[in-house]
Amino acid sequence: MFVRVHYDKRVASLEPLGLEYLMACVKAEKRFCMIHDEGIESPFGRFKRLLKKVDDNRITVVGFSVMSNTAWYVLKLIKKLRKARPKVKIMVGGPEVIVNHEDFLLKEIDYVSYDNGLDSFRKAVRNDLAVSALKDCTGHAFRVKGRWVCNPKGEPIDSYGILPDRSHFYNNRKKFRVLAKGCFSVMKTSFSCPQHCKFCISRQFNSCQYRERPDDEVIGEIMSLDNDKVFIIDDDFLVNRERVIRICRRLLELNCRKTFMIFARADSIVRCRDIMPLIYKAGFRDMLVGLEAVEDTTLEKYNKNSSVYLNKEAIKILRKHRMICVGLFVINYDFTHRDFMRINEFIRREKLIWVLFSILIPFKGTDVYEENKDRLYKYKYRRTGGTSVLMRPSALPMLLFKLEFHFLYYVNYPRIYWAGITGLFNHKYKKK
Repeated sequence: MFVRVHYDKRVASLEPLGLEYLMACVKAEKRFCMIHDEGIESPFGRFKRLLKKVDDNRITVVGFSVMSNTAWYVLKLIKKLRKARPKVKIMVGGPEVIVNHEDFLLKEIDYVSYDNGLDSFRKAVRNDLAVSALKDCTGHAFRVKGRWVCNPKGEPIDSYGILPDRSHFYNNRKKFRVLAKGCFSVMKTSFSCPQHCKFCISRQFNSCQYRERPDDEVIGEIMSLDNDKVFIIDDDFLVNRERVIRICRRLLELNCRKTFMIFARADSIVRCRDIMPLIYKAGFRDMLVGLEAVEDTTLEKYNKNSSVYLNKEAIKILRKHRMICVGLFVINYDFTHRDFMRINEFIRREKLIWVLFSILIPFKGTDVYEENKDRLYKYKYRRTGGTSVLMRPSALPMLLFKLEFHFLYYVNYPRIYWAGITGLFNHKYKKK
């Protein structure tokens, strides 16, 4: 049984794509598998519900998906499970484990999975997690006579070699949604990122090697989805301009009626400005753009390789082609009152509706973390969700810095809720 623990769903409740891939692997090896998703269930009696599912389904292995900001809760839950069901084997994996697997070599845990692909995981499952098989499984850690054995990761991948089992999503689709936009299927068409932004953890995946899934595989998965809204979670879907053209043309040839939300960098949007009519016609309606800052000096600190000019051009291009621009901003610890106001003024001037703000997170494993170890403030897993202060502000008192951050949400989010009430985004998402 794979477990996704509860998380903050105010902005979005998304399909657990990673666990669906794992479930597909287990089922392909003719073993029973299920997903326990705390995010879509009642907050009351969580642990009792977990134990009941373990007992009722005679579960022998429980795997936990670990994000940075949920790691504290996962570890707490694992200790309780170990005490209540000592014979159940416990495995951990997920984004935080992939980057920092050494932090999870704990006595309560039996297996740690951090490989780039899924072949080794399938081999482990095929052999019922026997030590003799695990010794040859890349990207896995296990114990032999009480001592941890950590195998190196396998080679970077361009495909998982299997499609996710989406039965959990389809059976609970009414419980998954993006604020004011509706229910999206989630899919991934590439791995890692070719950029070197100092604060981004995503580049660390796939051994820092950017790889793209084959076009036919991507198209096949899109067409197989039983949903008319698709969220492609690549860090930047527009990285490879020629690939975007090929995919869009193929979707049109197949008369695909789905609409898409993607992540895209501002410079990539500008580079693709001449093919935006094609991108729109193929169903792309919504782009989450890492604008990050409204001053070039701040973008340079992040090693963003972009500029305020490109940010403005990207917004202009998306508006011209009737696409939604979701502006993503990072709040730096040297911000003054004026810096907060500049972001708000930029949003109003550029007429952005959907915006997201995150206080800079020095994720362990990134350049920002290494450069600021001596500045960390109450650094704990549970505080890495983007709303906590993790370094001491240099220009404002702590309390005032927090108030300025929350002010951005208070003044901008009523427009998002109003857009949801009036159906603005549904209008944008009208089928081709």
